[in-house]
Amino acid sequence: MKKHFSIVICSLLLITGVTARAETQSGTGAGGSVFVLPVHGAIDKGMLMVFRRAFREVSRLKPDAVILELDTPGGGLNETREIINWIRSTRKSGTEVYAYVKQDALSAGAILSLSCKAIYMSESGIIGSAMPISISPLGGGVQELPEDIKEKMLSAVRAIVLGLAQENGYRGELAIAMVDPQHPDVMDGERVISPKGKLLNLTARDAIEIMESDGKPLLAAGMVSSLDAMLSSLKLDNAQVIRFTEETADMLARLITALGPLLLGLGVLALWIEFKTPGFGVFGLSGIFLLGVYFFGHYVAGLAGMEEIFLVFIGIALLAVEIFVIPGFGVTGLAGILCILIGAGMAVIPQFPEVLPLEGVEPMPVLEYFQDAMQSLLLTIAVVATGVWLLGKFLPKIPIYHQMVVESGLNAADGYVSSGNLSRQDTLLGQKGKSYTVLHPSGTAIINGKRVDVISEGEYIGKGEEVAVIAVNGISVVVRKV
Repeated sequence: MKKHFSIVICSLLLITGVTARAETQSGTGAGGSVFVLPVHGAIDKGMLMVFRRAFREVSRLKPDAVILELDTPGGGLNETREIINWIRSTRKSGTEVYAYVKQDALSAGAILSLSCKAIYMSESGIIGSAMPISISPLGGGVQELPEDIKEKMLSAVRAIVLGLAQENGYRGELAIAMVDPQHPDVMDGERVISPKGKLLNLTARDAIEIMESDGKPLLAAGMVSSLDAMLSSLKLDNAQVIRFTEETADMLARLITALGPLLLGLGVLALWIEFKTPGFGVFGLSGIFLLGVYFFGHYVAGLAGMEEIFLVFIGIALLAVEIFVIPGFGVTGLAGILCILIGAGMAVIPQFPEVLPLEGVEPMPVLEYFQDAMQSLLLTIAVVATGVWLLGKFLPKIPIYHQMVVESGLNAADGYVSSGNLSRQDTLLGQKGKSYTVLHPSGTAIINGKRVDVISEGEYIGKGEEVAVIAVNGISVVVRKV
């Protein structure tokens, strides 16, 4: 038991003790700290998981500034909107966020840049081309959409970039020119900066050009040769630089969340098998381990919080009470399974940062996350149902099954006789009665008008079933369903 208990404790520590790895690179720390978050590659669900963990780490460290180091071709709109909310929430808490366009900040990368307080660009940096497009899920490239749906998407992104520009002091017409090719001409006096019919793309030199109309840079606060030069420009050159890096745990989290319904289904199935067998053994430990792996991955991915994990532990505790304390299987066991399923469903829905929506922009579509959660739970239920059917059909044919249950009966002819209980044997042996509780395999039966603690010969017997006593071995009264 101590060994089994240690395994469970280690699993809990593994789930709750995950911390981000951040490399300290430079600076004395006398000027505070700066958290550098690389945004390299496509902004997809995998990167979103890393972002969630990164901003949890920002909340813990409370640096003086966060710098997004951008080199991205863009990504999904929902993922971008959630990251924008994380950035806005971080700025609301008092930590400023800056964008450093190391190479490309295209599409979603340009939108993320507009959500920052200021934009700095390397000499080879490019920013722009943020028009929304739809990619075929079958891998056929850009998908042509009906005009009404295309305009709906375009209208939503126009509202987002305009809201960000107004919030952070950028030129609204410039932000719209990155999104909508049918924008009005963007002018600086008599000079056309971005003609109608073309999406706006800016090089670093274009972005820092001073406008005659107001004497301010077109978009970027400065062009720098390196990140260190940017820190110097921000007067943060003495700050301790903490660079966030993706860990093995992040890659595991992506795999675990992808296999989430299978892991959860197998975990619940293992616990179900534990109900059907006497005592507590390998199936119970396997179920707890699989649930631990499931929540480990979802916690690292920024989906499951301590509330969901706590709810699942309550479910496991209720199941333990059902197995060890209460005979049969009833309300406590069902409540335990319900707690596990609810906790698992909640673990698929991310915990969003608390920010007000941008002006003219609808809140994030939480319904889509809820639909993902329902889809995941339905797949889990399908895994459990299929597993139960396969076990019921093929398990009795497996040799190990015959070692787990008593099939031949405990008959007196086989030597199951207690010399100290011959009188009880004579009284009960061969008598019939009804199960007073579910026999799983132990429980209570009414025999000769009295309650008797009994045990079935291995099968599950429901409440109110007619049973017959087939053996009396010491204090054990063995019954079989008639």
